[in-house]
Amino acid sequence: MSNTHEPSMLDALKKAITIAGGNAELSEKIGLSRTSSNVNVMVARDKKASAKYVVKISEVTGVPCYELRPDIFPAPANKCDAQSTQSA
Repeated sequence: MSNTHEPSMLDALKKAITIAGGNAELSEKIGLSRTSSNVNVMVARDKKASAKYVVKISEVTGVPCYELRPDIFPAPANKCDAQSTQSA
């Protein structure tokens, strides 16, 4: 087990929510109604971004898919790969 603290999927989702300006704003930005409870459910029950919305959340907030859902999107091998992927 690694000694370095890796952010959890919930931490990454909360970061995306903060960047978006809140749960309602993130809902709107990913194409849901402002009153949609989907983002609230992701935080409170699931503790991670929904696989259905993870790519869209990443697109609108800049939080990488591999941070939001490392179980689905593998992290780049090193930081140089991550930077070249984001700038491509």
